[in-house]
Amino acid sequence: MNNTVIITGGARRIGRGLAIQFANSGWNVGIIYNKSAEQATETVHLIQKTGVKAFSIQADVSQHDEIQNAIAEMKNHFGDVQVLVNNAAIYPERQSLSELTIDSWELVMNTNLRSILSSSQKFAEIAQSGARIINIASLGAFRIWKQRIPYNVSKAGVIQLTKALALELAPDISVNSVSPGTIEIKDEAADAGALISVDKIPMKRYGNVNDVFDAVYFFANCSSFITGQNLSIDGGFSL
Repeated sequence: MNNTVIITGGARRIGRGLAIQFANSGWNVGIIYNKSAEQATETVHLIQKTGVKAFSIQADVSQHDEIQNAIAEMKNHFGDVQVLVNNAAIYPERQSLSELTIDSWELVMNTNLRSILSSSQKFAEIAQSGARIINIASLGAFRIWKQRIPYNVSKAGVIQLTKALALELAPDISVNSVSPGTIEIKDEAADAGALISVDKIPMKRYGNVNDVFDAVYFFANCSSFITGQNLSIDGGFSL
């Protein structure tokens, strides 16, 4: 019987790549998406061609009830679910402190941070002992980028929330995080403002989805004794 993973934001970009790679590794995949219905359908069809099960549900992760209901529906569809990957997030346009509004602050916090609390809370209710939660943080959790206040703070919060959840859910569920640096997505133009010069990266290249997947898959399969940890996937840039 195949293991099952739920991936929020699994219809596009890094989430889509993770979904496909999990499927290629023999996992059933549940995708939670918000506005990317067409991409979710395409991803589900691609996954099904590998011979595993795939299912997608629409939910706005910034809304507590919607994400919790989606997690419950995944349980109803698949039965046992072993891994939750909290990947959904937004990277808003630059805003100076004077331009920043409470609404934009709350949208980023609710999408990037509170959603992880909401989904993890429901996942802890439906998952069996030995399950895993893996949160996608960011290099932006550790570095401050000009006019990215909500994003930087939300991703730093993801790191601390990961540690708090790891302590709270032990010994039944392990919780870890992955912090990508600059990741190139095939067929998608990168945000020029987010690019780090390759010369500043010790490994002399940008990362790709496979690099992120290797870290996520490690946490999905490693000893449950490893919990509350973060892996930076940045080619050594943070050194």
